[in-house]
Amino acid sequence: MSKLLIFLPDAVSHAIELRVPRLHIGRHAHNTIVLPDPHVSGVHAVLQHTDSGWWIEDLGSTNGTWINDRRVQSSLLLPEDVLRIGGCTLRLLLSASKPKATEARDAPFDEALTVPGDFGPTDLMRPPQG
Repeated sequence: MSKLLIFLPDAVSHAIELRVPRLHIGRHAHNTIVLPDPHVSGVHAVLQHTDSGWWIEDLGSTNGTWINDRRVQSSLLLPEDVLRIGGCTLRLLLSASKPKATEARDAPFDEALTVPGDFGPTDLMRPPQG
C-alpha cells in the first residue's frame, strides 16, 4: 500500500497509508488529511489515485500547490517529487497495490514517525464527512 509522508512546519512528521483512492487535504476538520498550518487553505487540494498513478489537484487554494518549487493546478505525483502545501512538505512512497474503492471510508490510518504531544493521529487524519 502506498504511503504519504507529511512533514509539518514544526518538524513533526507523519506517515499515512493511502487506503482510499481519493483524499481531500486542507486545514478544516472535514478533510481526509488535516494540515494544521495557517498557510493551508480550508479545502486546499485533492489527492486521487487513477490508472496512471496518484494525482494532486489544487482546489483554488490561496497559496497554491507546489511540486518541486513549481506551482501546479493538477499534476501526476511521482515518488521523487517534493509536494508543498502551505508550510507542509509531502512525499509519496509507492507500492504495487492500489487502494480499493470498496474499503471502508473510516478505516484506521497508520500514523508513524513522531506525534506531537498535544495532538494525536485522529487530529491529523479524519474520515470524510457526509
